[in-house]
Amino acid sequence: MQLDDLSKLSPAERLNAMEILWQSLSVDADLHKDIVPEWHRQVLASRLHQLQTGIETTLPWEQAKERLVLLVRDGA
Repeated sequence: MQLDDLSKLSPAERLNAMEILWQSLSVDADLHKDIVPEWHRQVLASRLHQLQTGIETTLPWEQAKERLVLLVRDGA
């Protein structure tokens, strides 16, 4: 399959194809071992540690979206 083939699809069909591709990548855990660099694993481990120890906190998704909307609207 080539890019030209995908561009012939409707936007809805392309989104569907993307979802199918993402699902196929998400299911195969062994695949990630080869494509995720070690430095990236270390960053993720550090961030997870910060969350687990309370150094960093999270917001509910609805609050995060509201903050992003305000940032974009205000040009910050």
